[in-house]
Amino acid sequence: MLVCHCKRVSSRIIRECVQAGARDAASVSRACGAGTGCGGCRPLVHELVERELSSAGHLDGIPRAPEGADLS
Repeated sequence: MLVCHCKRVSSRIIRECVQAGARDAASVSRACGAGTGCGGCRPLVHELVERELSSAGHLDGIPRAPEGADLS
């Protein structure tokens, strides 16, 4: 899905930025340009970053143990 029309950035590119280490929308913007044109896509970029971090087991950039993991 095309997220940033100004810079032609897809949701796949945003996910790849997060997988490569971006931990917030500003980092994604620096990496691929999403949200640096008119800014209309910034809320969606933020949402996609949060969703990717959550699905990858990260919250606020901090790795989390898998659900149900025995941490004792």
